[in-house]
Amino acid sequence: MKNCIAKIISNRVKITFQILLLGLILFSCSSQPIPKLNLQHESANVVTKNNKLVVSTGKVERTYQLTSDGLKTISFKLIAQNKEWIKTESATNCDWNINGNSPGNLIAMNASISDDEKFTDKHILVEAEFEYPEKEIKLKYTVWVYPGADGLRTQLQLKALPGFDTTQGKFINDITESIALNEKPINQYAFGYSQGIKTNSKNKILTEEKLNAETREVDWANGLILSEENGGVILVKESNKSTSLRNAEDVATGNFLLDKNKISITGVGMFPNNLREDKYLLCWANWVILYPGNYENGNLALKQFDRRRFPVHPDRDIFMMANTWGTEDKRPPCLYAAREENVLKELESVAELGIDMLQIDDGWQTKEWLPAKNSAEHQKKDVIGNYEIYPEGWEKVKKKADKLGVKLGLWAAWTIPSDKLKTNYDAGEFSAFKLDFANLNTLEKRDELMGKARDLIKHSNYLTCVNWDVTEIPPRAGYFYGREYGNVYLENRKVTTARPNVQYVPFKVLKDAWLLSKYVNLNKFQVTVQNIDMTKDTMKTDAKKYNHPYVVGLSLMASPIFFQETQYYSQKAKEQIKPILSVYKKHREEMYAGYVFPIGDEPNNKNWTGFQNYNPKTNSGYLTIFRELNNKQSSKNIALRFLKGDKIKVVNLLSKETEIVKLDGNKITLNIDQPAGFQFLKYEVLN
Repeated sequence: MKNCIAKIISNRVKITFQILLLGLILFSCSSQPIPKLNLQHESANVVTKNNKLVVSTGKVERTYQLTSDGLKTISFKLIAQNKEWIKTESATNCDWNINGNSPGNLIAMNASISDDEKFTDKHILVEAEFEYPEKEIKLKYTVWVYPGADGLRTQLQLKALPGFDTTQGKFINDITESIALNEKPINQYAFGYSQGIKTNSKNKILTEEKLNAETREVDWANGLILSEENGGVILVKESNKSTSLRNAEDVATGNFLLDKNKISITGVGMFPNNLREDKYLLCWANWVILYPGNYENGNLALKQFDRRRFPVHPDRDIFMMANTWGTEDKRPPCLYAAREENVLKELESVAELGIDMLQIDDGWQTKEWLPAKNSAEHQKKDVIGNYEIYPEGWEKVKKKADKLGVKLGLWAAWTIPSDKLKTNYDAGEFSAFKLDFANLNTLEKRDELMGKARDLIKHSNYLTCVNWDVTEIPPRAGYFYGREYGNVYLENRKVTTARPNVQYVPFKVLKDAWLLSKYVNLNKFQVTVQNIDMTKDTMKTDAKKYNHPYVVGLSLMASPIFFQETQYYSQKAKEQIKPILSVYKKHREEMYAGYVFPIGDEPNNKNWTGFQNYNPKTNSGYLTIFRELNNKQSSKNIALRFLKGDKIKVVNLLSKETEIVKLDGNKITLNIDQPAGFQFLKYEVLN
């Protein structure tokens, strides 16, 4: 009997050992060891050890464990504070989940130095390639490790294996990033920006919401801020998502999922029928940022990471622009404004004011996207009689612009062929292009347009840029997408229109810019300047009660665009505007090195409000302060950011007056005698 029992136990042990051995064999097949990596770039470092991948910017460090399903984050910390944010004992076996979990084989992993063909700051690029036989897909996971950055950028790429079912309507799962925090954050905030302001004037450009305990999914936001008593996590979806597109499933911009302490981001930007066997397709990317301290520190960390992802190239990206469209509201006069005769006049006016660039808008082109010789060749039916447009092509306009030292920009619809963009660039040497009317409701359209922009800029040897437009509801480039190619034109605001949602109303322009500056770098967005003297009396706006210095000042912390024909300014108006632009041009490169934040109260036509430009390297910056039209206070205490109890030197850049001020806590007392008053100040910390 004892021998039988012993034999049974022996057999069971043997079977158990065989099962364990089989499991180990299966695991080793599905997860090959991570290859040796050890790459340093400035303070950034990527290293593998003990089957783990460790990526560090010098400020934050993230550690991945290779599992049977992919890569799982087991540590994410702020290096200086040695603060760990991740709960290691997480049920999640992989940071992503596409079409359900299944074993995956690590095919390759490598690290290299990259700048994405000069379209972002230099970083370490980590690429980990996996094969999922059961799901019949290949997946590439990439991490961008910027030296000295407060966070990381991650992105998935997808590819079909033979036999993949492209008839599926949607992926079962489309989680592209997830982290399991040590504990649920004390505060959870979501923020998102709206596009198409001119289409729906009741829309507020920014939506902010404090999430409650029951919140499980956020389908409208660009980002989340998860904060504790001393620090937090920021997650951003790098896509063309906007609050206007929360139900637009055709662009798959994704949502944020919150489950106690686990945070996931969905949205791959494609569907099963998009997948190809011969090419990886890019999913939407994600940012994960850690910050110490308070909300203010988090806000700065977000903008610093934004600057690394979408850097400013001073020789290319810093400019003031005027535009031939925008003075009139009806199509025929606007088209007529783009003809050569008018552009030559505009060049003279733009040069006199000191504006850097004149953009030629719609009305210049034939159906083949070449400069039309006369109106008979024009593709539009609503033209004004017969007139010459560009009888000699771009030659005359280019010669005039070169003589005056003014750059040229060119508008085109997004459907313009790539070769025609290059042809026009070669002929006119345009320093900027605006590609308009996009409806990027499919992956193919999105990739084609972004590829077109990239190809054009490379063709120009990086001397031109491509600007976008978020004035309509359909998906376009976005607040966190496409800005490596140029700036974003925010909204149409005109002084000659009867349409209330397009009328130029100064406090609305200020309010939109003020709200925009909360979470993005304002100097990558074009804010409109209008000729308020041309405001029609029938318009429901108080624009005529303002003054030219004030409305020009509204744009100085952004990228100023004179959305008008500047030749219609009176000489008196020009004499008021020129000194401001002259001073601004002396300081703007230094301003572009700083980060812009809203200060004062939210604009409502009755407040004191403005912007603070802060440079953390120099602890100095700039202020633009506005006493709104209906405000009755001649002085106001304004709280400044990142300063407390400091002694600062304040220079009024327009009056040249200098004052030494001791801050009351973080507040400064400012004086503006009259309503609709504006100040342009520079400050420097003395102690």
